[in-house]
Amino acid sequence: MSHDIYPSRGGRKAELVSRMDPVVYAQETSQGPIDAAQVKLYEEQGFIILKDVFNDKELSSFQQELDRMAHDDDIKASEYTIAEPGGDAVRSIFRVHDISPVFKALAAHERLAGLAAYLLNDSVYIHQSRVNYKPGFRGKEFYWHSDFETWHVEDGMPRMRALSMSIALTENFVYNGSLMLIPGSHK
Repeated sequence: MSHDIYPSRGGRKAELVSRMDPVVYAQETSQGPIDAAQVKLYEEQGFIILKDVFNDKELSSFQQELDRMAHDDDIKASEYTIAEPGGDAVRSIFRVHDISPVFKALAAHERLAGLAAYLLNDSVYIHQSRVNYKPGFRGKEFYWHSDFETWHVEDGMPRMRALSMSIALTENFVYNGSLMLIPGSHK
């Protein structure tokens, strides 16, 4: 059995563990979908925010698909759908790239998959996809967490050669359940 360089859970005392893997695998000399300053910011912060990646028509189609899925009885009854505690409002739908042709095409879109392949300098696949419906002032919070830690322990992902991508389909404010990111926490 090989030594786990990212030990976690199993009754262990909580501790900070330094990242053992690179953040960016792209070659410095290669041309990519983002510029060198954005790559550096991603490496330092652990995230970048790209605006206007999709046009209004595309965003509208994503929003329409979200609405359709949230009201589809078969999807609501699916094992991949999580309801808000104490109710039947949809909280999250997992495996959206398998459930929805719209999100399957989005997940494979060059503007996303191409960027992931560039940063990882490798072919990419979807490890997990989901939509979170997080209405302001309603619904249960999503506690702070590390995606990799869960993927590592529960799914067996061995290394941090992965990234998460999010698309905000509504304006994000402190009062409506926006995603909070902690710069540098990826290291």
